[in-house]
Amino acid sequence: MEWVQRMTATVDYIEGHLTDDIMYDEVSKIACCSMHQFGRVFSYIIGISLAEYIRRRRLTLAALELQSSDTKVIDVALKYGYNSPDAFTRAFVEMHGITPKGARTLGVKLKAYPPITFHISIKGDVEMEYRIEEKKGINLVGLVRQIKRQSANATANDWKESSGEAWELWNEFLNGGIDRKLACDYKLYRSPMWQMGFTQTLENGETLMAIGAEVDENVVTDLQSYTIPASKWAVFTVRGSLSSKEHPIDAVWTRITTEWLPSSGYERSANYEIEVYPPGNTNEDNYTCEIWVPVNKQK
Repeated sequence: MEWVQRMTATVDYIEGHLTDDIMYDEVSKIACCSMHQFGRVFSYIIGISLAEYIRRRRLTLAALELQSSDTKVIDVALKYGYNSPDAFTRAFVEMHGITPKGARTLGVKLKAYPPITFHISIKGDVEMEYRIEEKKGINLVGLVRQIKRQSANATANDWKESSGEAWELWNEFLNGGIDRKLACDYKLYRSPMWQMGFTQTLENGETLMAIGAEVDENVVTDLQSYTIPASKWAVFTVRGSLSSKEHPIDAVWTRITTEWLPSSGYERSANYEIEVYPPGNTNEDNYTCEIWVPVNKQK
């Protein structure tokens, strides 16, 4: 029930700010989860990204306003986040199949996407694999960067595009020589951490990302480093191809958030997480990776 209430509150917030530049971190705070986690869960539950949902709602309201008022097309475009009439017209035609001016003609057919609603669904028939680990501080070496606040206004065709700077950082890590250096020169990929990506939502809404491998001693001086705090971790198994349009981690994040955390007796202890990628063919349907979530026992 609590999760349904949180998601309903996020939709209420979005509805009240459709003429603003909605930021992911503001919405995720209402949902009481990390920005990284919220984006994945929303897309998986709704079937479209938060940015696409907002786009559809704005174009729905824009069509209603064009039909019911004499407001200029340029003013409606600016109101709903489009910087030019051309961009607005392209988006409007893509959704409604008619130009904004044409929408003012009586009898034309338009599309309407109402606000989404959430209901309780009884599940639990599909098992989840997890374990509890305790680790001292994890010394990560690789690539570390702070990513600016992410707006929900951008459109995206798949999980790579919707990840924005986060995927750009992964792409730089994988194809810029650092991944190979960690694997071949330093031979640091080993159980249990292997190749890992650490993500933390900061107080200012920006994201700290660190991608690399664990090192026991400070023997690597030519790469960036970051120490992940000591924590108790709930570690979840994820299976599926990473080349699919929908990332398999999204489904597991959704179940962690909506099923496991509310019923496990544990709660998140910090606003960060780790994704661990062991060796293997990431294009295979049976590829296995992990999500590490810092937790405490509920009081």
